[in-house]
Amino acid sequence: MPKLSAIIPLRDRSGLRLENCLRSLRWQDLAAEDLEIVLADFGSSAEHLASVRALAATYDAVVEREDTDDLWNRARALNLGIQAATGELAFCTDADMIFAPDFVRRLIETHATQPEGALVLCKCHDLPEDAPQRRFDAADFAALRALATVRDTSGTGACQVATRDFFYAVRGYDEAFKYWGAEDNDMVSRASRYGLQRVWLGDETAMLHQWHETMKNDRPVRRKLNSWRYKLTRRIVVKNKARWGKIVG
Repeated sequence: MPKLSAIIPLRDRSGLRLENCLRSLRWQDLAAEDLEIVLADFGSSAEHLASVRALAATYDAVVEREDTDDLWNRARALNLGIQAATGELAFCTDADMIFAPDFVRRLIETHATQPEGALVLCKCHDLPEDAPQRRFDAADFAALRALATVRDTSGTGACQVATRDFFYAVRGYDEAFKYWGAEDNDMVSRASRYGLQRVWLGDETAMLHQWHETMKNDRPVRRKLNSWRYKLTRRIVVKNKARWGKIVG
């Protein structure tokens, strides 16, 4: 059993950003068998899916696919990945991140400091639009980090780590948050009510967000619906009562 499964939800995300994310997960300073990578594909086009599968083969990742035309649902994609994962810990992240070489090891070590259970989080560092656009190696990370700025918001979405058993107990991320939702903040609230300690990684390590144009503001009505749902239901610990991921009932 891997110590940790990194779960990357995606739709029509392939190419350089995803490859840099995968490269950074494979330059980690721990044994390769301790880290599983799951690419949770939610309805990518045939062209992107072919690229995702090729990258998965190159970087020893598992592809969990749902063939769908439904509106993008990051929560559902994450749940599909959680169910496909086999690691003791589930590390929910994003396809546009680059991780320091010690990042995964520190996730595992930090989680182990809380025997009663923890949700491990990390602030996000944003690379600028004019940052180099190429394949990176571990030796490039320090220079890249020097270019990045810490995001004003907490940046919890690209790093949420807890036991896979916890995610099963709460039936995963709330799939009623569609398009780009509040599923990350919702999970932080639910995890705290479940009894997990909220633990942040310190500045000794970092994750970097690769710049790209955002789509989060494309659907203002959906954003409002997601915001209302978060306010009304964030105190509910167990969600998706009818179905989560591929599990029905």
